[in-house]
Amino acid sequence: MFGTEAGLFVDIFLLVQLLVLPALLWAVAAVRRGKVGLHARIMQVSFLGFLLSVVAFELEVRLGPTPPVPLWILGIHLCFALPALGLWALQLVRGKQAFTDPATHRGRGRILLGLLSATVATGFWLYAATY
Repeated sequence: MFGTEAGLFVDIFLLVQLLVLPALLWAVAAVRRGKVGLHARIMQVSFLGFLLSVVAFELEVRLGPTPPVPLWILGIHLCFALPALGLWALQLVRGKQAFTDPATHRGRGRILLGLLSATVATGFWLYAATY
């Protein structure tokens, strides 16, 4: 898709990474306008899309030919990606907590936004170094 040796799902995953940050910012804007339901739906759909693209990416990388990956860049990427995925799942599970403890939900959301930003940045770095 991008003129590299990467497979289709790797390229799709790169696009999903590019779209996830604007989606999160849209969700933040929605909740600030009082549209809590829209905020929840954006977060759920974004998480599901991201998770499905991760699964497709992993299947393609593990089942197909892959060029050598710089392990130190992969290690840095995973230091952001794994906690981001876990925190995102926690935020979705505890979404109702936002009504009883909004400060905690908002604080975790800010951390999540930072982790996902770093995940996307290092994901692009890893893509450029690998393909």
